[in-house]
Parts: sequence; C-alpha cells; structure tokens
Amino acid sequence: MKKTILAGTYTEKGSRGIYAFGFDNGRAEESRLFAELKDPKYISVHNGLVASVGTFDGGSGAAVLDADGHILDRSVFEKTPSCYITWHGNRLYCANYHEGHFNVLEFDGEKLHHIRTVEIREKAGCHQVIATEDRIYVPCLFLDCVKMYDHNLNPAGEIRFAEGTGPRHGVIAKQGTVMYLVSELSNELFEIRISDHQIMRQISVLPEGKTHLKDTAAIRLSEDETKIYISTRTLDIITVVDAETFEVLQIVPCGGSHPRDIYRCGNYLLSANRFTDNICVFALNPDGTIGEKTGETAVIQAVSLDELEG
Repeated sequence: MKKTILAGTYTEKGSRGIYAFGFDNGRAEESRLFAELKDPKYISVHNGLVASVGTFDGGSGAAVLDADGHILDRSVFEKTPSCYITWHGNRLYCANYHEGHFNVLEFDGEKLHHIRTVEIREKAGCHQVIATEDRIYVPCLFLDCVKMYDHNLNPAGEIRFAEGTGPRHGVIAKQGTVMYLVSELSNELFEIRISDHQIMRQISVLPEGKTHLKDTAAIRLSEDETKIYISTRTLDIITVVDAETFEVLQIVPCGGSHPRDIYRCGNYLLSANRFTDNICVFALNPDGTIGEKTGETAVIQAVSLDELEG
C-alpha cells in the first residue's frame, strides 16, 4: 500500500521546509514541498497531525500542521529552534540542544498552548524527550546523563553514564520494560532496565568495536523488536544489533553521507543522508538484517523522517 513519508530539513542551503514523497513497495517517488517552514529540523506525526520545530517571526518554537501541510497554529517560546519534537497524547515535548532546556505544549485541536519551559543547564545538550505513562526522559549529551521527570515536571532522578559518553536518542520497547539508548560521543548502545533504571548491557556500534569517534545519531527498532538499527554519521554507516544476544550483526553503508535519521517503514529502512541531499531505501531481509537498496529520492539536507498516516 502506498504511503506518504515526510522529511524535516535544514533550510539554510536551498530547502524550503518539510518535504513529502510517496513510498510504495520499496520505491520512493520524487519529493514535493509539503509545507514552507524555516528550520523544520525535526517532525513528529500523530493522528494525522504533523508537529514541527521551526523559526518564525519573533523567534523559534513549534507548529502543528494538518495532513495537507497547512499550519493550524504555532507558538514562539525560545531563541533558537529545538532539535527534537514528539507527541504524547495531546502534549508536545521539544528538546533544545543549544539552550539546555525542554518545552511542554498542549494542542487543544485548534490552538497550541505553551505549558512550561524546564531549564536544565546551558549547553546541557538536551537532544530528545521520551515520554511514557510514568516518566519523562531527557538525554543530555554534555551532562552524560538522562534526566528524569514526573508528569508534573518535577525532577525524578537521572541515569548516569561515563564521562564522554554523550547519550543522544533512545527508544522504549513496547512492553515498557527496557530502553535502548545510543550515545553520540562514545558510539555505544545501552540496554537500560526501566524498573530501576540500571544499565544492563552496553556495546560499541562501530566496526572492530571502536568507540569515541563521535556522531552516532538515530536509533529504531524492528517491528518484532528483535533488531535494533543505529546510524553513525562520521562513518556513514547503519549498524544492526540483535536485541537478544546484544551483538552486532551487520554494518552497512547508508547510501550517502551523514545519516542524521533512519526510519523503518514495513519491511524497509530509510536513511536521511543530510550531506548528499538524498533519502535511500533498503529492503529488510526476513531475519531483520539490511538487504539491497531499492529506491532513492532527493531532499535537500533531510534530517528527520516520519510517516503521514492515512
């Protein structure tokens, strides 16, 4: 069945905003402008609504768009745009890497309401917000920790890592018992038990087990959660890890340069390669490893991917 994939971009080198392209059976159609927007570096889709970070008159913040790319509302609440945005119910969470805070907003169906800015520390490197029913997790790259909060936005502890680790992005398994997290600076994958937030296992995601080459970026899970996919920009690679054995199964080229984001769509994996202005599509083998390249489309400085439902 044909799907629509959206790509967020940097807009300083010719991109005009968020782009869309049709995707069917491993083939990517030519991209088109979905919404003209400055600095839509990260996007998130939920119930047919598209949330995006961005820069507007008066500053930076977030916008909510409909399925046709029309802005329903926007909110300005910071000086520089956040690097991450995600939905959790009707709430939006934005992480600001440069300013060291995260923001919480609510969308009532028509209007965006800014709830609060939670200051962590200047240059904390806040890179993501992961919201669950019980906790809010904020990986802070330069603090070598994941800060935790309750849903009243009160501090609720932290997960500490070795100096120079640089925790960046994580995903939580469907059962909610395990978080898999990658580090940008040390190029490692961590398995964290949610019940007590203990680090259970960790491995390098680079060839020959190397670490501290920097720039590991995105993490995604296979549908059955037996495989973990990780991109590293320095080496232009995608790593496949077996979730049960916690061993690296495969390391393959990303099909371009600087794979800022990867996205699994059915039996395919897409890589958004910022410096080569392309999105490459790879088939996933029955065992979850990455197979042949099946498609490609051009998007200037693509850095985030999501699927438009419906």
